[in-house]
Amino acid sequence: MEKGRRKNYVRHMWKFGFVACTVLLCWNCSDSGSSPSPNASLEERVESVRKQDGIPSVAAAIIKNDQVVWEGYFGQKDPTGTLPDGNTIYVLASISKVITATAAMQLWEQGLLDLDADINQYLDFPLRNPHFPDVPITARILMTHRSGLAWPNGEDPDFYTNYPDDTAPPLGNWLREYLVPDGTNYHAAVWKQVEPGSLVSYSNIGASVVGYLCERISGMDFADYCEQNIFEPLGMTDTHFTNAGVTSTNVAALYTASNRVTPPYSVAFYPATTVHSSIYELGRFAQAYMHDGTLDGFQLLKPETLQETLRLQVDGEGVCMFWWQVHQTWRGHTGGYTGVSSALSIQVEDDLTIIILSNIGGADAVYPGGAIYNAIYQEALTYR
Repeated sequence: MEKGRRKNYVRHMWKFGFVACTVLLCWNCSDSGSSPSPNASLEERVESVRKQDGIPSVAAAIIKNDQVVWEGYFGQKDPTGTLPDGNTIYVLASISKVITATAAMQLWEQGLLDLDADINQYLDFPLRNPHFPDVPITARILMTHRSGLAWPNGEDPDFYTNYPDDTAPPLGNWLREYLVPDGTNYHAAVWKQVEPGSLVSYSNIGASVVGYLCERISGMDFADYCEQNIFEPLGMTDTHFTNAGVTSTNVAALYTASNRVTPPYSVAFYPATTVHSSIYELGRFAQAYMHDGTLDGFQLLKPETLQETLRLQVDGEGVCMFWWQVHQTWRGHTGGYTGVSSALSIQVEDDLTIIILSNIGGADAVYPGGAIYNAIYQEALTYR
């Protein structure tokens, strides 16, 4: 994101075009009620804001020392009117990027990925910013949003096309045809006139390139790599990048602003946005970060790798390896897309995690600075 907009990164993505919807459902959000009293419980405050803002459901938790010390489930997850719970599957949107970062950093600690080498030594097509053809792009530059690739935010109105189920084009083919000047779907506008490495500017495309780097280096489909090296070893059996992987029937429907449900979708830039997970399973991922990269005997990342992943990489910009600085010593990421608004924040020093998931786009209340997030954050501070 642009430097002047960095403080607003938590609201990213929700504004982008949502797909046409097929199933109409109105939930009871017209009764916004009055504001809760100063002595209202945390649950009462969250529910009041949820109703007022027309959010169909919210699932949230605070985790401390491997224990869920507070959790709350509100509204209805789908047209049946069922309350969500800790196992309800939500799409995470851009929280997916911290999982993509984790995959890349696993390859770095194995010596397979040089964070500061030209990525062209790993790719099967040449990739340079056409405005700066002599300046290499590196994995570190991509994971700190400094590649010169656009968000995009208006440069390509078709970028946020949703495909039914898992029918989005293959990642590598799409990137090559989209980013290389002789590609059949080349979009010159997504390459900004900004020298790689010089400016932090949020990019979904850049995160997709990192996913493909992992694919090329590991020799595995990126989604499969994450299954075998992150999700399965952590016991995240219902967490997947694809719709096909989700076998649970406990799934939150994806609502749009017009009170409709949109069917499951995929996107071409999926390493940036399509992880499906739950409060309890995303909590396991976060807990591995709490304990020097290890959970239940599985080492997700070595301690020194974890430190590098969460280290502020660019002076004054608050960006780590796809993670962002939240508050002061907290790190996190938010997500927003069709049927999704979400937030993940971790504080390693105090072993605290905040997770908030919802199933509608544009729910600012769940992001840092929003009423629901702030209420839960203040509760989390009591567990320090």
